[in-house]
Amino acid sequence: MTSIEAERLYGQVKVSGGVARHHRDGAERTRDFVLKELPEKFVKWQLDYKHQVYDAIERNDYVAFNAGHLPVVGTTNEDGMVANLANKGVGFTPKDEWLEHYLELVEKAVDEIQALPNTAVNQTRQLRIDTARQFYANPEHIDWTRLGLLEIFEGETFKNLSRHPFASVLWTGTSPVFLSFQVDCVVEIIPPEHPRYRFSWAMRRLFEYEPFHIVQTMFPYAYTFWVYDWHDKTPKRRYQ
Repeated sequence: MTSIEAERLYGQVKVSGGVARHHRDGAERTRDFVLKELPEKFVKWQLDYKHQVYDAIERNDYVAFNAGHLPVVGTTNEDGMVANLANKGVGFTPKDEWLEHYLELVEKAVDEIQALPNTAVNQTRQLRIDTARQFYANPEHIDWTRLGLLEIFEGETFKNLSRHPFASVLWTGTSPVFLSFQVDCVVEIIPPEHPRYRFSWAMRRLFEYEPFHIVQTMFPYAYTFWVYDWHDKTPKRRYQ
C-alpha cells in the first residue's frame, strides 16, 4: 500500500469532540455524525451475556455460539442493490483515558499465554478469564459510543468499508426475551500499531482457541465502529 492509499484508507473518518466526520473524495466533501451512547438495556444484556460466557468457559463447558459477540454486520457499496451481510466478532474498547491501563493488562496476559504451547488452554484458562473480567467489571471505563472489530479476510466487508465506511450491526439474543438491537455506525479503519487495534487483538487472543472462534493469527486491519444511532428491535406481542 502506498502512503497516498494509506492516507485515504485511514483518513476517511476522523473523530473529535463527540463527532465523527466522514471525508469523501479527500477533504472536498464532508459529513458529520454526532456520536450516541448505546442504551442501558443493551449494555446490561452485553455485560450479563459476557459474564455467562466467562462462567461457562471457567467450567470448561462447550460454548457453541457466542451471540453477544457474533452479530450480523451489514455493509454496502454505492452501486450495490443489496447489503453484504456477515457475522463478525464484535467487542468493546476502553475510554481513551483508560486505554493504556487496560492495554497493558491484556497484553501482559497475552505475553504469558504465548510463552506456552497453544495446547495449554487448561493451564491458561483462569488467567484469560480473570483478565477479561477485570475489563468488563468496570463498565464506566468502557466507551459505549464505539465498537471494536478485527478484519481477517479482506473480503466484501472490507471492500465496502474502504469505499463507503458505514455499517449496521444486528444482535439477536436467545429465548425467552429474544433481545434484538440494530446499531448504525460510521467506520474508522485503523492499522496494527493503533492502540485500539492492539487492544482488540489482545482480547481476541485470550480466547483464540475457544470453540466459538475459528483460529486466526493474522489481522491486517481493525475497525472502530462509531455509533451514531441505534434501534431496539426486540419483538413484542402485537395482539393480546
